[in-house]
Amino acid sequence: MVCFSSWPARVALGACALLVIGALVLTRTNAHRGPQAPDFTLTDQNGQAFTLSAQRGHPIALFFGYTHCPDVCPTTLAALARARRDLGAQGRPLDVVFVTVDPHRDTPAVLKRYMRLFDPSFTGLTGTDAQLAPVLSAYHIYHQILPAQGASGYLVAHSSDVELIDPAGHIRATADWSDTPAQLAQALKETLS
Repeated sequence: MVCFSSWPARVALGACALLVIGALVLTRTNAHRGPQAPDFTLTDQNGQAFTLSAQRGHPIALFFGYTHCPDVCPTTLAALARARRDLGAQGRPLDVVFVTVDPHRDTPAVLKRYMRLFDPSFTGLTGTDAQLAPVLSAYHIYHQILPAQGASGYLVAHSSDVELIDPAGHIRATADWSDTPAQLAQALKETLS
């Protein structure tokens, strides 16, 4: 058994213990908050520059898709709109941000019309292939143009995750297009805090 009888040794031991406890608390807090969301700048549906980091102070639901999507995108955006409405006043600060994986068809004007179908406050983002490539890579978004499907044109296979970003810019959770509005509302509630 080691005995620390001198006053300086006890103080040093106490300081070390506090540092270890502090490091554990900091690690646990940062692990709960998640990693910082990768920053980017793209063009919104009004033709204005949109920078993710400039949105700090607002929670964000970030979703990647395209306006000609027949199923996943409209289902997800409708569920996000419903979840936000269901949260009432608590959900008002939430920004839903939709980033296209099909910039050749999804111009700002097309995105503006599409966002209005779900909630006019939703933000639709586009850019050139060169601008979108690092964003899609940073968020690990799979996307691939599929062969043309008759008169409807081509489809795009893509990831369906929704990144839930807290007001400090940390990714707090990942939702999925198959989540119900109630499940999304619960996940969003946690992101709002």
